[in-house]
Amino acid sequence: MTNLFNAIAGWGVNIAIAMTALRTNLMRSILTTLGVMIGVFSVILAVAVGNGAQVSVTQQIATLGSNMAIVVPQPDSGSGPPRSTDRGRLTERDGQAILRQVSGVSAVAPQIRSSVQLVTPGRSATTQATGATPEYGVVSNITASEGRFITEGDVGAAARVVVIGQTVADKLFADANPIGETVRINRVPFKVIGLLESKGSNLGNDNDDQIVVPITTLRQRLLTTATQGPDDVTLLFVGFIDEESLLMGQQEIKRMLRDRYRVPKGRISPFTVRTTTEIAETTGQVTQIFQAVLVAIASISLLVGGIGIMNIMLVSVTERTREIGLRMALGAKRSDIRNQFLVEAAVLCVIGGAIGLTLALVAAAIFQKVADFPAPVGLDTALLSVAFSAIIGILFGGYPAIRASRLSPIEALRSE
Repeated sequence: MTNLFNAIAGWGVNIAIAMTALRTNLMRSILTTLGVMIGVFSVILAVAVGNGAQVSVTQQIATLGSNMAIVVPQPDSGSGPPRSTDRGRLTERDGQAILRQVSGVSAVAPQIRSSVQLVTPGRSATTQATGATPEYGVVSNITASEGRFITEGDVGAAARVVVIGQTVADKLFADANPIGETVRINRVPFKVIGLLESKGSNLGNDNDDQIVVPITTLRQRLLTTATQGPDDVTLLFVGFIDEESLLMGQQEIKRMLRDRYRVPKGRISPFTVRTTTEIAETTGQVTQIFQAVLVAIASISLLVGGIGIMNIMLVSVTERTREIGLRMALGAKRSDIRNQFLVEAAVLCVIGGAIGLTLALVAAAIFQKVADFPAPVGLDTALLSVAFSAIIGILFGGYPAIRASRLSPIEALRSE
């Protein structure tokens, strides 16, 4: 126990000496910490942005719905090099066949998408229109916060009705209630029957900047380019009852579509079938790589800061050679000299790391407020940054500290 108290007292003395030395050369100490401060600031902000990207991706996938497969009439790039002739046609009849033949399917939502212009007196907006059926709301967990969603009756009658997102409502009606109002879409009058529940923004993508109309209405009245067939669709959302059914159903859909369109064995499939789980995993890997690149680039600043610490500590050893000799002559051990300079380097880095952490927290908060993008800085990240700063100080201050401890007391006392 006595040895422990002595060790703690010894380190306390080293810290006090280190603080005195740093205050003596205050401006040099401040400039020295800049490198570590910038490095820690950059690394923490890079980690925060990477974490925010992962959070945004997770939220973006959640807006699509869970236990869902997306079928697109495009060549499956995972099966080989695509050819223009490989592009398939996807129809509503394919969706009905999937609903009948694939086990575990709860609903199929065919969609057509097109960019449209909406106009009200004195206001206009350009947005993405989704032509859909009522199943779209079920599969994608989309509901109307006000009014109602489209119905089978709307689809059957190709009714000129529209459900608009919150962003579109703000652009066209400001604070007024849009339900029951008339809006012209590509010069065709539509009645607003509902307001979509707000989904927010993710990765710069505004999920509320959209409208939904009956699929028949979009095909007959708003689609600017003719489709190959009367029931062609852009994609199919296929909902499953659970995750196990989703994994099995994905393979069944691929086999069924190959058989349905008589795709020869060994030829690239003209359809891509992806699950929300796969999309989440793929985008998660991309964001992790993105985060790793950012951290690697930011770490260069931390490395430069560490080199700056080593340089200044070497200068400090040279300037204080006589002091070192005097301390040794009075009985200081080599370990005491070494620990003194190690503590000085560590204190410099911890101070720089603490300032860098504070600036990073402020920058992350401003970034989240201004850009509406999550940039979370966890407690573990904050603690690790300060601890890592101390480690940088010990690593880069090690050589100067060892050099100081190996000085000959006699030669050190002779120095001017």
